[in-house]
Amino acid sequence: MHPDPTEQAFALLQAGQFDRAQTLLEAVLQNDPRNARARYGLGIACLSFGRTAQAIPHLEEAAKGAKKEAVVHTTLASALNIERRSEDALPHARKGASLALGSEYAQRVLGEVYADLRRSGLARQAFEQALKADPQSPRAHLGLFELEMTLGNREIAENHIRIAFTEAPSDPAILTAAAEAQDETLKASVLDGIERHLANLPQGAATAEVTRLAFAAGKICDAAGDTGKAFSFFDGYRTGLYPAHDPGVQKAFVESCKAAFDREFFEQRKDWALSSDRPVFVFGMPRSGTTLVERIIGRHPAARAAGELQFIPDRIHDLASGRIHDPRLFEAARQMTRQDAQRIGRRYLSHLEDIDKRAHRVIDKMPHNYENLWLLALLFPNASFVHVTRSAEDTCLSIYMTPLPPHHSYNESQASLGRYFNLYRDLMAHWSEVLPVALRHQSYESLVSDNETESRTLLAHTGLDWDDDCLKPPDETTQIFTFSREQARRPVYGSSVGRWKAYQAHIQPLLAALEAKAN
Repeated sequence: MHPDPTEQAFALLQAGQFDRAQTLLEAVLQNDPRNARARYGLGIACLSFGRTAQAIPHLEEAAKGAKKEAVVHTTLASALNIERRSEDALPHARKGASLALGSEYAQRVLGEVYADLRRSGLARQAFEQALKADPQSPRAHLGLFELEMTLGNREIAENHIRIAFTEAPSDPAILTAAAEAQDETLKASVLDGIERHLANLPQGAATAEVTRLAFAAGKICDAAGDTGKAFSFFDGYRTGLYPAHDPGVQKAFVESCKAAFDREFFEQRKDWALSSDRPVFVFGMPRSGTTLVERIIGRHPAARAAGELQFIPDRIHDLASGRIHDPRLFEAARQMTRQDAQRIGRRYLSHLEDIDKRAHRVIDKMPHNYENLWLLALLFPNASFVHVTRSAEDTCLSIYMTPLPPHHSYNESQASLGRYFNLYRDLMAHWSEVLPVALRHQSYESLVSDNETESRTLLAHTGLDWDDDCLKPPDETTQIFTFSREQARRPVYGSSVGRWKAYQAHIQPLLAALEAKAN
């Protein structure tokens, strides 16, 4: 009797032999494309290699054929959530949790999806259900740590990360998160654990997980004032997260924007405009202060902070068939009709309605929307546009020390980061000349040095009357998901202005790249 090849493949998956399992499962599916179990196994194999996008179609097919299998729906939900498709993930997460009420995994994934959808109360309930199933679950405690941190409940959060670290002191995700703790004893143990993990790696074995660990170690060393050791972590493992950056692609994109989106382009399409003044677009380089600006406007009772909305970047992605810096984007922009554009605009306004029907202003704080201003200005000339600026040196230092997602490949090196920043400045100078909207260039340095005066002017730019709540830090009803979540909850102060000077010896390639533009 021959063994079932699907079962053989699952045995190989269990043993960690993912390559062999994948080959076997692909052979099974050639003969039986509707085999739900084989589809699920192939999805698991793809996930093991970090190929989440490739895993999703297999898991979707598996879910169609295994409608009562909780683990299939939960795994699909987790994969969709990793790919920032939380709305798509939610039905599968709910189904998995309903089919397996006592499953730590199903309840935890549901909590992760709710957390990413900013439904904090439901997220907390789901994580607590996960802990009922397994009170010591390190990943459920990790989920609650992240949730409570977004809400500003640091003391509660730190209790959860201590438990998670005690239960799983070698888990890279827990080590990375625990680096944010204020408990110095815990941070010392975390740093020791990260250093042991990195020391056991083969030469040059940098992965995304390794890079995030190294950045976490760098953050601990930086907070302790050991800048030399911090930069050994920041500099030494970047290739695990960032693919090689091609500066020519971004340079060609900026030059194409300057050529295609001129005054004539906007003049010929001025009848494309929608009348809504609800959107407030806050943009600029990452780490430039966009979260602080969002916080100030978002504290107004007539405003709603929606975070970094993916809607506009997704539409640009669709227009360019996935190649957002490719000539096809400019061809698509030239061929776009008034009806096409307004369809996008109305869908966007509907999306804002889903977020908050009552708010007079909804804040879309997507930093890289600075690349998409041509479309936003066409559709929403009555909206508020706030470009947040910060010194090049401080902005780039903060970016360099932050593990931004892999698509920020310009963060590959100090030199590539400096060159990218210069191209960003070029593009913003062009937009300032040609866009048919009122751009407010909000200086971060001015905002922290004269907070009330600048905040009043900022609110006036959005068409809102002044409210004293705008000077208050966020309370626990406000979730902050960005890397700036700690800074955004502090009273506004200027200690981070000029911070780069303390790191001057370690950022010479960056300074040289920035200086090259000045010359």
